Amino acid sequence: MSKLTKKKTNYNEEILNELIKKYGFKKNYIQKAIRGERTGTIPLKIQEEYNTLLKESKKTIIKKINEL
Repeated sequence: MSKLTKKKTNYNEEILNELIKKYGFKKNYIQKAIRGERTGTIPLKIQEEYNTLLKESKKTIIKKINEL
């Protein structure tokens, strides 16, 4: 009788807040859209935008680290 465990995913809060402002949905809906638990065109847009913004933020951080 083992319990199923789920890893708690940490999302970039700044990106989440901007997506909430842009689309007007609640945080819970945005997170579920990113995870793929919601279907449709808007959740796909949200997922793509989040991934794009996350990649760009990581690139910027790495660039700044290399400059130091």
